[in-house]
Amino acid sequence: MILVTGATGTIGRSVVSGLIAARTPFRATTRQESLVGSDPSLVRMELGDRDSVVAALKGVETVFLNSSQHPEMAAHQSGLIDAAAQAGVRHVVKVSAGSAATGRDKPSWVGRAHAEIEAHLERSGLGSTILRPNYFMQNLLGLAPAIVAGKLPMALQEHRLALVDARDIAAVAAAVLRNPDAHRGRSYEVTGPESLTPADIADLISAGLGKRVNHAPLTLEELRASATRSGAPEWIQRHVVELMDIYARDDSVGLVSHDVELVTGHAPVGLAKFVDDHAPRFGSVT
Repeated sequence: MILVTGATGTIGRSVVSGLIAARTPFRATTRQESLVGSDPSLVRMELGDRDSVVAALKGVETVFLNSSQHPEMAAHQSGLIDAAAQAGVRHVVKVSAGSAATGRDKPSWVGRAHAEIEAHLERSGLGSTILRPNYFMQNLLGLAPAIVAGKLPMALQEHRLALVDARDIAAVAAAVLRNPDAHRGRSYEVTGPESLTPADIADLISAGLGKRVNHAPLTLEELRASATRSGAPEWIQRHVVELMDIYARDDSVGLVSHDVELVTGHAPVGLAKFVDDHAPRFGSVT
């Protein structure tokens, strides 16, 4: 049995879809009590609630481990790893951060937390596979109001990003979950097929929408102010600023990996396809 954590999230939804398409049995978790009972495969689990974690792990052999950024993320995910080891789980597929951000000494609190979790997973003795995704294309959906108005606000200048569609992260995860032994001890850099500057991104969005969208560079101070206005908690404000600062300093975030195709057998989604799939959100006029 496979357990999918974060099943209603950006990646988790597509992991579930992939397992359904492959007719692979699974159990999915949600924190939303109102959803429990709507699907027999869905169970309530709160990472901070050990009893719910233990219950969700019964009979499980492989776990897809992913959760949103939170100050207690390291403690919560490490607690699930401990419970998984005690429950007889054999393999954990963990979504981490990209290599540029992940490490004990990295200038990202999220990256340091992921490094702590990865070390805990290694010490657990469980089989494991680590997924290291680059900047999500889905982050552009959060910029949709600005894109509708013809602007692409990003706190980068001419730096390159190998953006990845979260659906490809999920496709890699689903493939590993179906055959974990083949991927034991592996780490995969999960990127899209293109290395793009913000201007390139704006050009591709413009072509897809049939209207001009221009890159509008932000300073890190302006980025933090925007996150504050949106009501984001302090730790999320700090996360986005730290991450964009890393992206502006580390050229490796622009490197294209072939791991999506290696694992899934198909090429990753390019930005033009992503824009086309989400054109109504971006105010397409074509």
